[in-house]
Order: sequence, then C-alpha cells, then structure tokens
Amino acid sequence: MRFRSSDTPVSLRRYLAWWMIPSLAVILMVAAFWSHSSAEDAADLAYDRSLTTAIKSIAENIHADDESIFVDIPYSAMDLSVEGGVQERIFYAIIGPNGRVLTGYEDLKPPPEIWPPQQQPLLVDSEFRGHDIRLGIFAKRLYAPEFPNGDAVTILFAETTEARTHLAWHMFLDSLRRQLLLIAAVVLPIMFAVSRAFSPLMDLRESIRQRKAEDLTPVPVKDVPTEVLPLIEAINSHIARLGKMLQARRRFLADAAHQIRTPLAVLGMQAEYGGRQDDPDEMRRTFGSMLGSIRGTRHMANQMLTLARAEQAGGLIPDRASLGFAALVRDVAGDFAALALEKNIDLAFEGGDDNVLVSGNAIMLREMVSNLVDNGVRYTGAGGYVTLAVRHEDGCAVLSVADNGPGIPSAERDRAFRRFYRILGNTHSEGSGLGLCIAREICHAHGGTIRLADGPQGTGLSVEVALPAVAPRARNDAAGLFPESPPTHPRSISD
Repeated sequence: MRFRSSDTPVSLRRYLAWWMIPSLAVILMVAAFWSHSSAEDAADLAYDRSLTTAIKSIAENIHADDESIFVDIPYSAMDLSVEGGVQERIFYAIIGPNGRVLTGYEDLKPPPEIWPPQQQPLLVDSEFRGHDIRLGIFAKRLYAPEFPNGDAVTILFAETTEARTHLAWHMFLDSLRRQLLLIAAVVLPIMFAVSRAFSPLMDLRESIRQRKAEDLTPVPVKDVPTEVLPLIEAINSHIARLGKMLQARRRFLADAAHQIRTPLAVLGMQAEYGGRQDDPDEMRRTFGSMLGSIRGTRHMANQMLTLARAEQAGGLIPDRASLGFAALVRDVAGDFAALALEKNIDLAFEGGDDNVLVSGNAIMLREMVSNLVDNGVRYTGAGGYVTLAVRHEDGCAVLSVADNGPGIPSAERDRAFRRFYRILGNTHSEGSGLGLCIAREICHAHGGTIRLADGPQGTGLSVEVALPAVAPRARNDAAGLFPESPPTHPRSISD
C-alpha cells in the first residue's frame, strides 16, 4: 500500500489501520478455522470413546446357552445424554450368526464397505432414517460350536450427531471469544504505543509553530524517533539554505543602500550646481558629468542585481543545458570588440576546441565571462592587450583571461573577490568592485573554481576559471552538424 497523492492529508493512524485490520482479520479467520477443526476433533474423540464404551458394555452382556443367544442391554448403554438442551437418539441392532436381527432396529444395516465386521469396534459416519449418525460395529465371538453358522454376533450401535455438533460449536465459540479478547489485548497496546510514538512529532510541531518568523535555527533532533531523523535533517538542510539566501539578501540590501547613497548624493549636488549656472558651456560640462555618474550608477546597479541572482542560486542553477564553452567565450569577446578598439586594446581569442562542453545556464555563464572581460578591458591601458583562451584540462573546461594591466598584488588577491573591494591606489572611476565577486559566485554555483595569477610575462593579471566538462558530442562533419574548429593561433577580435 502506498500513499496516494490527493488534496486530503493522509493519516498515519488510518494507514496503519488499513494494514492491521485486514491482517488481523486473516489471522482471525485462520485461527477460527483451526479452532473449529480442533473443537470437532475433540468432540468426536469424547463421543467416540463413550460410544465405544457402550458397545463394549453391550458385548459383555451377550452370551449363548444351548443354542440360544441371550442379550441383556444395560441401562447405562441406552442412557440418552442431553448436552445443552440437545437430546440424542440411540439406534441399535444385534445380528445373530444366521444374519437375523435378534433385537433392535430391523433396518439398521452396516455399510457394505465395512462388512464383515472386525473384533474391534469400528466407528463410521452414516445416515439412518434421515438422521446423521455415528455408527459403531463390533463382532463378538460366543465360543459356542453348537451354532451351525458360526458363533459370532454383530453389534450395531449408533447415535445421532446433534449433541457432538453442539458441543463442537460451543467449544469453538468459547475459543473464538478468547481469541477476540487476545487480539483486542494486542491491538489496544499497539494503538497506545503508536499514539505515544507520535507525541514527539506533536511536540515538534508546536515548537515550530511558536517560532518567530526570523528564527532559522536548526530543528532540534532530541527525543525524535530515528525514523523521522531523515525528515528533520532534510528540513534543517532546507532551513540552512533559506538562512544563506536571507543572509545574502540582507547583505545585498545593506550594500545597495550604502553604495547607491553616494552616487545619488553626487547626482543631487551636480543637478543643484548645474541649476545655478548661466553659462551654457558650464551647464553642458555639468550635465556631462551627471551622465557619467548615471552610467556608473546604472552599471553598478546592474552588477548588484547580477550578484544577487548569482548568490541566490547557491549551487542550484536553473535551466541547465550542455553548451559549447569556447563558442560562448568567443561571442562574449566579440561583444567587447568595439570597446577594445575605442581604448586601443588588442582583444584576442585563442581558438579553443568547440567540443569542450559544460553543463550550465548560458545566461549566467555569459555574465561571468562578460565581467572578466570587462575588468580586463577597463583596467588595461591604451596599447595593452587582453587575451582569452579556452582549453580542456583534467576533465575541466578552463577559461583564461590574461591582460597586461596594473594587476593585483599577491597579498590582495584573496580580498579581491569581496564585493566593492578596491585596491589602494587604483583611481579607476567606472569600476564598481563587483566583477570578480560576480564571477566567483557564478563559478561556484556551477561547481567550478576560480583563481588569480600573474600575467604571461609576469605583469598584469591572469584569471583562470575551471568548470566541470561533460562528454563531448559526437561529430558528424559529413552532415554539416558542426563547423570546422577555429585555428589554434590567437586571433585578434579588436582588429
């Protein structure tokens, strides 16, 4: 039996009842069958002994004398027994050596299959005058050689079966009552034990109901049944994820309030200053400064929203798909070609294997690569270079973004992944200090790693991202499903 999904909650007590009641009913029926069979056997044994005793008592009172047979049936053998209001009927017949009935019922005959009789009482079930009877047959020798047809007389003695049937049913019902009492004595403690077993769950429910909305401490597992521990552990795991998500949201709101307050104040002062100017050139310069502040604020707001979305994922990336990592990086590099040309920066992409695949969310991975390329282009001076490369290494798709900009000192690299972190002495005005933080969150959410190192010539910065690779797709160049791999030498995007 399984729980069926429905709008009605499923009761464990009802579930146990559905299992216990049919099982106990089957057990009771089997026990009742055995009890009835045992009761019939016991009643038959008791009455058969009484019937055998009566036959032997009659046989002891039969003797022969001068070719005459004398039959004296004792009163004790003919005593009609009464059991619970059921009166038993007795039938008998004494058959002489010549086959004539000496006394008794003329039409009482033994069944053909047990003739001739034995010198030991034999009991069989039969029918006589519409009654079910238990018939006993016995052959007694008289040891009188003067009888021409032998010296054995046959004793037929029968009694109806109503009394033994009534006794069997009485014994069966008495046994059945004891069995029902025994089952009740078993079921009641079981139900009590089940209720007691659920009491810790009821206490746990009340403790959770009384919690405050902001209380995300783990559910205590003390006095909780071991069968419920996996559920409590799953709830605690979910609470931990909620706690991390709420903590990230609180941190985001605090950082957003702190970081947006300053640009808004600057915009307000610029607007007030521009409003006091009469010189059109000064007003244009003021509004140009305001436009730059708006762009920087918009860029920071977009990055903060991206960071919030990456932190909220927490390793649970939605809409995962297998995608070509090299193609994605190449497309992102193309998006920054115009900015690189404007700053006179050589933006190049080293051809990677298009069969290097990763499983992830294309939008978030694109955002990660965009932040790394944006950092490289923004912080590299005119005449510098930014080189992107994708390779397959040790089961991972590795992205390298290297530049010859100012770089990050080794002592500062661990702190560089903190949000809004700025290196002392860096006066770049357009950066928000979120690019590396966003890249790390997205990388970790995809199960990857990210590290900072020196540039190729020992100057600048090299950022390496390693993501778990998936099995490469089967090629089918004849069908034109995949284009030819790009050349392996660096190709300048910004040319």
